[in-house]
Amino acid sequence: MGTLTYTQQSSRARILMRTLLALLVGCGLVLGTATTAQAADGVKMPNVVGLSAKTIRNLLTEEGFIVKLKPKAHGPVVMPSHWKVTGQSVKAGEQIEPGDKIKLTVKLKKKYAPGSSKEASATPTADPEVTSAGLDRAHAGTACDQYGEQQYPYGWKGHTILGVIAAENQGDHYFWKFEADVTNAYNAEAAATVECTVGGSNDTPQVTEFNVY
Repeated sequence: MGTLTYTQQSSRARILMRTLLALLVGCGLVLGTATTAQAADGVKMPNVVGLSAKTIRNLLTEEGFIVKLKPKAHGPVVMPSHWKVTGQSVKAGEQIEPGDKIKLTVKLKKKYAPGSSKEASATPTADPEVTSAGLDRAHAGTACDQYGEQQYPYGWKGHTILGVIAAENQGDHYFWKFEADVTNAYNAEAAATVECTVGGSNDTPQVTEFNVY
């Protein structure tokens, strides 16, 4: 594990801001959010392709952005939790500010799409967002975030949406790199960069490497 240099903060109460967002397929996804000050200064648009439409819409809306969901088929979008993002009007890495309009192209998840089971068996294809062991981007990110909470019990806030630097499918495992805020036993806070490697499947993800610096 990497080491951190902590800067003692002024004697004010520490506020832990965690947002419980929408349920993905069989898994509750807890994501770090940007602070009001960060939102006011503008942030970079993350890559949200493959994630829950409801999760991303709620997160961006809470941060002051205007979000529209555009279905590719089977619309309109009545239950966003049944849909996933397949495209975004603002490219990943572009600067965004509260009040900006963001259009997300979405499609029904396979389990909810009409006739999806027949189509899947007739034309099976490999999902580039899923490792060979059956681990997707969202579950890998959740595993990293939860591992961070265990390692930093005095305070942890992983920015696994707006603070993502990299989230790569590397064959049989996922590599995540993202920003986080951590607190030590003396109530000293620090901004950090996290590198996390996760193997296993969606049912049993395993963090095999975790570095904070």
